[in-house]
Amino acid sequence: MHRLRFTFPLLVLTGSACSTSPSASPTPASATNAAITPADLEKRLYLIADDSMMGRETGSEGDFKAAAYVASEFKRLGLEPAGDSGTYFQTVPFWRVAMDPASAIRIGTTTLAAGRDFIETPPAPMRSFEGVEAVFAGSAADTTHWIDAERARGRVVVVDVPAGVPLRGRPLPMARLQSAAALIIVGLEQIAPEQRARIVEGRPVPNPTINPNAPTALYLSHAAAASLFDRPLSRLAPGAAGATVNIHAGFTATPVAFPARNVVAILRGSDPTLRGEYVALTAHNDHVGFDHMPVDHDSVRAFDRVIRPMGADSPVREPTAEEWTRIHSILDSLRRVHTPRLDSIRNGADDDGSGTVSILEIAEAMARGPQHPRRSILFVNHTAEEAGLLGSAWYTDHATVPVDSVVAEIDQDMVGRGLRTDFPRGGTGAASPTYLEVVGDQKLSKEFASMLEAANARQPLPFDYHQVTDEAQYISYPDLARVSKMVYDAAMSIANGDHRPVLDVAKPSNPHAPCRQ
Repeated sequence: MHRLRFTFPLLVLTGSACSTSPSASPTPASATNAAITPADLEKRLYLIADDSMMGRETGSEGDFKAAAYVASEFKRLGLEPAGDSGTYFQTVPFWRVAMDPASAIRIGTTTLAAGRDFIETPPAPMRSFEGVEAVFAGSAADTTHWIDAERARGRVVVVDVPAGVPLRGRPLPMARLQSAAALIIVGLEQIAPEQRARIVEGRPVPNPTINPNAPTALYLSHAAAASLFDRPLSRLAPGAAGATVNIHAGFTATPVAFPARNVVAILRGSDPTLRGEYVALTAHNDHVGFDHMPVDHDSVRAFDRVIRPMGADSPVREPTAEEWTRIHSILDSLRRVHTPRLDSIRNGADDDGSGTVSILEIAEAMARGPQHPRRSILFVNHTAEEAGLLGSAWYTDHATVPVDSVVAEIDQDMVGRGLRTDFPRGGTGAASPTYLEVVGDQKLSKEFASMLEAANARQPLPFDYHQVTDEAQYISYPDLARVSKMVYDAAMSIANGDHRPVLDVAKPSNPHAPCRQ
């Protein structure tokens, strides 16, 4: 899928500890050519999406290394640094909010361990409860007979989620338990191991503040909950008293191990009058990291090719009998080539290694071309897109060039896959191999859209998301080169125009307002 996101004056193009990525040693990017070529894009992407980057999660060493690589290329090409304090980097503040490692529950002589026996969610401040009586509220299978607020007051209230009763999507009347000191939900088995790991180890967030009013809510396993009462939960009546409980649990915020960084550079325009205006070319360098539970790479690959060709963007559903046959046929063909391979790293080759290497190739073509564009080109490689578009939001609020001097932006995201099977429309058919998704190009300026359409028409051929299978080996490099050349052509056309694209409607005054197409 090629996805182009256009915003105006700012446009967007979007088209594991264990891994199966080839242990390639790509030729250093310094050996790349001035022209935009599939071979050069491949060299760059095998660097960006290598296993050593560990999925490039915001605030991780891998994303730090990816940003350093992008900056080194900008420097090698002679682009001006346009980040903080004369550097190529703009640091975006991030913290990791995780369960405090000292969190523990003690019931009599039994001490429960965070992650193995219990987790806490949502994030709440560190709190301690000593010698608090446990009381059984009732079963999630029958909420009509739960205890009332007075019986819950000041106690550790226990709710059972029996086997076969789904926890997800099941509304529970928790309001009547708000007077409790703490809440224990016995149903940890229904929390996926990966989700547990993310709670224990934490996720990068832009704000270290932990809601002081968040309740202390803990998920216990049924095995761990056995020490709370003198009989199985299934034999308890609502209101039954249990053991006294000691709880010391909560979340803490610490700075991320490695700074999260936007990478910003300028190719200065050749026209003394227009060089103070900019065409921005952007992409994001981060991804979603790695899983703690490795999976069989080829099984995921076979399943996704049939059922989830768009990865996390495809709806979750069960395969039909005919689809299972196709899945097993693909897997059998892979098994004939090699044995099962465990994989846990979400390499993010398409999302958005493809956009990152594309702007590097475009930067090289422009910097080494016979004539620089008349307007300046602003390159911004954002961090923290996967955390909620936060790197781009930070740059908007802390722009290193006047925002009004940016006449247009083209952002590229997921532009590395163009096979007919990569984007089945509505799950019922394949897109054309010349398919290109463009978002926002006509939102504020019809002239802007027409310039992009003209650039596309000049091309010789006009035009797996968040999974461990999003690897460099599955990218269509001819398609990636074709999109990159189209963006290069469009950016040059805008940068060399006699006037900036004309706005048909007023530019929104609030950059944080919801985007409406």
